[in-house]
Amino acid sequence: MGKQITVSIIVPVYNAQDYLPKCLSRLCAQDECVREIILVNDGSTDNSLAICEKYAEQDSRIKIINKENGGTSAAVIDGISAASCEYIGFADSDDYIEREMFSELANAVIRSDADIAVCDYDDTDETGRFFGRRDFGIAESGIYDKNNGKFDIPLLPTMTDGHYLSGMRWNKIYRRDILIKNVMYGKRNIRVGEDIALITPVMMASKRIVYVKKVLYHYCQHETSTVHNYRRGNLDDWKAVNQILRSAITAYGYETENFDETQLMFLWQNCIKPIRHSNMPRKRKKAEYKYIGNDPYVRELLKKSKFDTVLKLKIVFRLMKLKLYGLLAFISR
Repeated sequence: MGKQITVSIIVPVYNAQDYLPKCLSRLCAQDECVREIILVNDGSTDNSLAICEKYAEQDSRIKIINKENGGTSAAVIDGISAASCEYIGFADSDDYIEREMFSELANAVIRSDADIAVCDYDDTDETGRFFGRRDFGIAESGIYDKNNGKFDIPLLPTMTDGHYLSGMRWNKIYRRDILIKNVMYGKRNIRVGEDIALITPVMMASKRIVYVKKVLYHYCQHETSTVHNYRRGNLDDWKAVNQILRSAITAYGYETENFDETQLMFLWQNCIKPIRHSNMPRKRKKAEYKYIGNDPYVRELLKKSKFDTVLKLKIVFRLMKLKLYGLLAFISR
């Protein structure tokens, strides 16, 4: 028998009773490389815990951590602390995976001796409607080593290239020791951008990444998903994530193309885009854009940027730079 690795899967669970059975059925169907499935019930008030317990009776690999609600970041960190296998992977309780996902990623790690394996994913909704494939703009599967302080594969987005690897925790497996050493970068109270804060330092600390060009994970979008809901705390989360990334870049000497542009891209994704796609009235959108655009940290970034990006983002950032918040609210969807 050839070399094998073992994988722990961590699933934060919160009020996911409608989606959890499909998620858990696919996880329980995984190859024997998955030795541990850790379900972190984050204070669910629906039947999620009962569903977890039902599946635990059927599959001895399932372990349940039952805790008071503390948010996804805290649940993920608690799950990491409890994991015991060589590699760690993740799944969200309202998503689902292909039955061969973790065996594919484990085999890629075995062939390449990589610290991290990454696969493609797609966007769907609960009805199965397809929104698009995320393939990172890379032509084929491959092995990437860190040379001269960086990988020849983008970890972070820029204005000119929105493809990047570090955005999501759940389309990857990670060498446990590297993940454990870098979990300190994760913060329990971040609600928006928590994956970037946790995973990017882990990737910067790694020496080799293997990319598997297959859609093995299905990310299901829901109207209640955090990414679709704006709150003013998103801006504070964005600042916290920026600080974490700066600390990791310094700690690992990681070479970035233009970190100011990266910060603006995350500002778009985590703050501006949720406002644009919300149903809030135009007057409220104007007020929220003003709240963001008048922040000193944001103003400094807008002042420095050349906005060399796609037309839509160029227009949005220029209007924000000029403080034309009413016009920005008018053109928002």
